[in-house]
Amino acid sequence: MLNQFNQQSPAQKLFCLFLGGILLLILMVMGASLFAGGSPDLIVSDANGYYSWTRSIFLDGDVDFRNDYAYLYAPDPLPSDMARSTPRGLVPNKYPIGMGILYIPGFILGHLTALVTPFMADGASLPYQFFVPFSLALLVLGGFYLFFTALMRSGIKTEVALPVSCLMLLGTNLLHYVAKEPAMSHAAGVTVLNALIFLSTCHSFFSQRPILARSLAGGLSGLLVVIRLSNIVFVPFIWVLFHDELRKFKDWLPLLFGGSLFMLIQELMYFWLWGIIVIYPYKGEGFNAGFTGLYESLLGQNWGVFLHHPWYLILVICNLVGVIIIARHRLLFSTALLSFVGLWILNGLWNNFATSFGHRAFIELLPALSLPAAVLLNSIMLTKSVKRLGIVIAALLVFLNVHIWAGYLLQKYDHNPHRTLADVYLWTVR
Repeated sequence: MLNQFNQQSPAQKLFCLFLGGILLLILMVMGASLFAGGSPDLIVSDANGYYSWTRSIFLDGDVDFRNDYAYLYAPDPLPSDMARSTPRGLVPNKYPIGMGILYIPGFILGHLTALVTPFMADGASLPYQFFVPFSLALLVLGGFYLFFTALMRSGIKTEVALPVSCLMLLGTNLLHYVAKEPAMSHAAGVTVLNALIFLSTCHSFFSQRPILARSLAGGLSGLLVVIRLSNIVFVPFIWVLFHDELRKFKDWLPLLFGGSLFMLIQELMYFWLWGIIVIYPYKGEGFNAGFTGLYESLLGQNWGVFLHHPWYLILVICNLVGVIIIARHRLLFSTALLSFVGLWILNGLWNNFATSFGHRAFIELLPALSLPAAVLLNSIMLTKSVKRLGIVIAALLVFLNVHIWAGYLLQKYDHNPHRTLADVYLWTVR
C-alpha cells in the first residue's frame, strides 16, 4: 500500500492527505454524536426508511417493517406509513432499495461485531449505528478520489482540479452529509456519479473489455436511480459521458442490461412488499409547492441553496458561461444544466425538507456541475491577480460553510423551516 502511495503524482498525494483529514473529521464528528450528542443514533431521518430494507431482509427474512420502524425510529415519532398497509397487509416502505444495498457491508461488520461483544445483535445497537454510516463515509471518500483522478486524466490542471474537488466537500452542505449523516442518500448519489465520471475516463477498459465496461456503466446508472428516484434527471448527463462508447445500437445492450438489473431488483422488492407492480411508491405525497417552492428552494431564507451555499450558484454560472464560449463541450455543459433544472423543478415543487442543513436535495448535482466547471476554468488563461482572487473567494466560501455548519451542529439556530439567513450566518453574535 505504501508503494502504491509513493507511485502517485504529487497532486494525488496531496489530495489523499486532504481526504485523510476529512476522515479524521468524520471520526471526530461521529464519535461526538454517538457519545455526547442528543441521540446515540447515526442512522436517522430518512435513512431509517432506507435501512429498514437491510435490517428486515437480513435479520427477519421478510419485508414486514412494523418492528423495524419501532426499533429504528424511537425515540423519534414513527413514520405516518405505520397507519397504512399494502394489499398484502404489510406496513409500506416508500423508499427505494439502492441505499439498502449499499448498507450491506457496514451491516455485516456491525452484525459480526455485535455477535462477539455485549451489544445486542438487533440491527439497531451501537455497532450497526457506527459501521453502517462509517462504511458509507469511506465509500464517499473513495468516490472523491475517483473524481479527482478523473479530472487529472482529463487534462485538468492541478490548480483547477484540487480546489474544485475540495470545494465540493468543504464549500457545500455535502460536508454535513459525509461527516454527520452519511447514511442519508445524498452523499451516496454523489459517490455513484463520481464513479461514473471516473469510468468515463477509462478508455482502455472500454477498448479491452467493452461488454463488461458498458455493463458496469449501466449498473452504476441503475444503482443511482434506485438510490433516489429523482436521480433519473442525470440520465442525459450520463449519456454525454459515455456517448463515444455508444456509437451503435449493440453498444447500448450491455448498458441497458446493467441498468435494468437494479431496476428489476427494485421491482421485485416492491412486489414482495405490495403484491402488485409499483412504479411510484410515494402515494399521497404530491409536488404541490408551486412557484413559491421553486423560489424558496434557490433563494428562500430557510434553506435556499444559492444563499446558504453560494458555491452552487458559482457552479451554475460556470456552466452557463461554458455553454456560450466552449462549443466543443456544449453538450456536457447543457446536460449538466438540464440536470440542475430537472432537480430544481422536482425539489422546488416538493419543497419539504424539514430540518435539512441547507437544501440537501441539490447535493447530488455537485459532480455533474463540477466536472464542466473544471473544464471551463481549465480552458481560461487566468492572470495571477485573478488566481489570487479565486483563492480568497474559495477560502471565504469554506469559512462561511464551516461557520454555519458549526452553528447547525451546536444547535445555535433553529433547524425548522422558519429560520432566517440572519439566524444562520449571525449565530455567533446572537
